Amino acid sequence: MSDFHLPGTPTAAKRVFASRLALALACLLLALPAAAATKQARQPFHDDEADAPYKVWDSTPAITMPPLLLDVSDTSVVIEWMTDGDSDGSVRYGEQGLDRTAVAQHEGLVDVGTFHRVVIEGLKPGHTYQYQVASRRVVTVKPYWPERGNTVKGEVGRFTTLDPAKASTRFAAITDTHEKVPRIRTLLADIRKTPEDFVVHLGDTVNYAVSEQQFKDVFLGPTAEELGGTLPMLYVHGNHEYRGAFARQLGIYLHAQDDRFDFERDAGPVHLVAVDTGEDKPDDTNVYAGLNDLRDYRRSGLVRFGQALAAERTRSAPFTVVLGHQPNWGWTGGDNAEWTRLANEAKVDLFIAGHVHRFMHIKPGERGNDFPILVVGQDQVARVEADEHTLKVRVTDSAGKLVDAFTLERRTK
Repeated sequence: MSDFHLPGTPTAAKRVFASRLALALACLLLALPAAAATKQARQPFHDDEADAPYKVWDSTPAITMPPLLLDVSDTSVVIEWMTDGDSDGSVRYGEQGLDRTAVAQHEGLVDVGTFHRVVIEGLKPGHTYQYQVASRRVVTVKPYWPERGNTVKGEVGRFTTLDPAKASTRFAAITDTHEKVPRIRTLLADIRKTPEDFVVHLGDTVNYAVSEQQFKDVFLGPTAEELGGTLPMLYVHGNHEYRGAFARQLGIYLHAQDDRFDFERDAGPVHLVAVDTGEDKPDDTNVYAGLNDLRDYRRSGLVRFGQALAAERTRSAPFTVVLGHQPNWGWTGGDNAEWTRLANEAKVDLFIAGHVHRFMHIKPGERGNDFPILVVGQDQVARVEADEHTLKVRVTDSAGKLVDAFTLERRTK
């Protein structure tokens, strides 16, 4: 490099200046690729589809609620999870590998949001499947050329479908957790100590429903974490889930697969009939301000209850167990005795309920019932174990102390 002409500057000083200038230029040239890379990172970034014709941004969602297995049957299951931003939802699953995919969609459109619910159907009774949830960021939804982001995947989990032909079954039931996260964690951690096929929550997960965030924080999130993505849950509708501004949206999160709160499931020798016992006060009670209209809903529920009890499976199953939140059937507009009559005629073996926040064992004949009514207390776990001949019930409190235990023999139906 030739010397710069700097009038009045000694030759040595010129050389020092030139050397420093050359070093600065070299550093500038070395920094250019890094600057270009930084600029590029702010532009659309192709991750899942390197040659996508639409924009793919370097934006990856985070899973904020791990998978919850809900409403398992002999041929299907619901898988729910949440992300921190708008995304789609899909589940890869299979017996030997993740070779099948189910997508969260309605009426031909893929669901986009932070809550993801996928129904997997066509499964085999009593088979174990592995699965993995995935959500890909949806940056913006346009009529044409929506913009996407990257995909987050959950850990691989496993679940087992119910099996009506299985010789035995065992499950656990809790109730009335009422937003108490430590209570949820204590009860479910206790349940995980024994090999249950599924767990039942008998309702009143909240005091009243406020928002998705509240519902996630006080129930869905801790429940999903404690069940570990392997133990399925059956949910029974409580009366407190009827209250609050968000109550009208809870079905999206808690409905059974046919978009109802009443359903039937078969687990080995046990036929389960879940009922929605509604509110505990009449529609015209002042505190509801005319916004409850349960009379016709409960009467249609009574019709479905009768149809379920008249079905062949109720007559052929070794044991029929009714699941409901309120042990007196709730407010039915005067039809309470009719619910009991139908249960008596079908020779129901056991009714498991909650609601009163204390343990009760209502024996046959005490309320016109021909079957025992087990009322689970607020900090208790009821475990049911049945084979083709006997059904055993064991109730413990949160400290593991035995509260009650009894055995039912199979009856002729």
